[in-house]
Amino acid sequence: MQQQSIWQKYTRLTSSILLTATVLVAPSFAANTNQKQIQGDYLLAQASDNCRQVIARNGLNVRRQPTANSEAVGIIGSARNVTIQSLGENGWVPISAPLQGYVYGGFLGACEAATAPPPTDCRQVAAARGINVHQAPSTDGERVGVVASGRRVTIESIGTDGWVPITVPLRGYVQAENLAYCS
Repeated sequence: MQQQSIWQKYTRLTSSILLTATVLVAPSFAANTNQKQIQGDYLLAQASDNCRQVIARNGLNVRRQPTANSEAVGIIGSARNVTIQSLGENGWVPISAPLQGYVYGGFLGACEAATAPPPTDCRQVAAARGINVHQAPSTDGERVGVVASGRRVTIESIGTDGWVPITVPLRGYVQAENLAYCS
C-alpha cells in the first residue's frame, strides 16, 4: 500500500509533462517480462502526436500481429495512454509502449492531460454500444457516423427535445440521454 502512495505522488509531480502507463498483463506474458518494465519504465509525453488513450471500457488487447486472430501479448487498461508508431493500416495500429504489438485503432482516443479540468462543453458517451450521430435532431435524420462508448464529444449547446448538437469528433446531433459529464 505504501508503494502505491509513493507511486501516486510521483505521477502527480510529473503529470504536467509525463503520464505513466499502467498495464494489466496476461499471466503468460508476465512470466516472460521484466517486472520493472511493467511498473514504470514507460513514461509517455502528454503533448506528443504519437500518444493515444485507450477508450475501451474493459481494456484493450495487444496482439502480436495486426489481426483479431493473432496471439494476445497483454491487455492495456481503460483510460491508459499508449505510444503509437504510425496510424497503421486496416484499422490496426502498431504501438511501442507500454507493450509492443498491435491494437485496434477504433478503441483509441486522444491523450488528455491528467491535470486539466474538462471543459464545460465536454460530454462523454455513456451508452455501452456507442451512439449514432445524425444530420438532424431526429432518428429519421441521416446517420453521419457513430461515436464509441467512453469517447468525449464537444457539445455546441444544451440542445432541445432530447437532442444535443455536437461538433467533435463529428458534427451532428445525438440523443442527450446517452451523454454524461466528462470526468
